[in-house]
Amino acid sequence: MIVGTNLIPKGFSAFSWWPFIFVRHDQRSDSALIEHELVHYREQAWITPVWVVLYLVSRKFRLAAEVRAYTRQIELGGVTREQAAHALLSYRLGITYGKAMQALA
Repeated sequence: MIVGTNLIPKGFSAFSWWPFIFVRHDQRSDSALIEHELVHYREQAWITPVWVVLYLVSRKFRLAAEVRAYTRQIELGGVTREQAAHALLSYRLGITYGKAMQALA
């Protein structure tokens, strides 16, 4: 279920917490963003508590999850690879822009 809200952390447009996808009101029509969140939604659906804990405590897990989601968003033309790499830096993953680009290759 997609929920429009402005209660999204600063710097982000949406987030998934199964069974919901929360999206800023002004971003609800961004289909590539919704697809990005659907990647997380599908991942969470089978192990929500475990997925959330791993996402919060493991940089490696979070990087892999975000790379999968941004790859889908790139495929749909929602962002460029460069934009996605820059966005990955905001997740506090301890990576450089070069490593982010490499992960998205």
